[in-house]
Amino acid sequence: MKNFAEKLKKALKDKGVKQKELAVRIGMSEAGLIKMIANGSVQVETLERICEELQLPITYFLEVDIKPEGFWKKLVEDTMEELNQWKIRAYKAESQLTQSGNFKYVSRRQGVLASMA
Repeated sequence: MKNFAEKLKKALKDKGVKQKELAVRIGMSEAGLIKMIANGSVQVETLERICEELQLPITYFLEVDIKPEGFWKKLVEDTMEELNQWKIRAYKAESQLTQSGNFKYVSRRQGVLASMA
């Protein structure tokens, strides 16, 4: 995977996580993680665990050179706009639920509402 080591190093620095800590959190030895980084070869399952632990989208590490054109470009733009609108609605709903006192918290990651009762 091209630039994997550089991207991982930057992500670790940005998140304030040490390489050894990441290795433990994803169930690898530090030596195994170092070897994987040096080879630039990572299994999809391991990449998913890294992304989950660092709270990054998997696309952070992937090189995507496809640029949509015409109809597809418009479809992607419309989808992204709709996604942004849903995010805004979700944040508003979270704020209303939190302020109402009926719910202890709203977990965006797991999509769970915890009742105070």
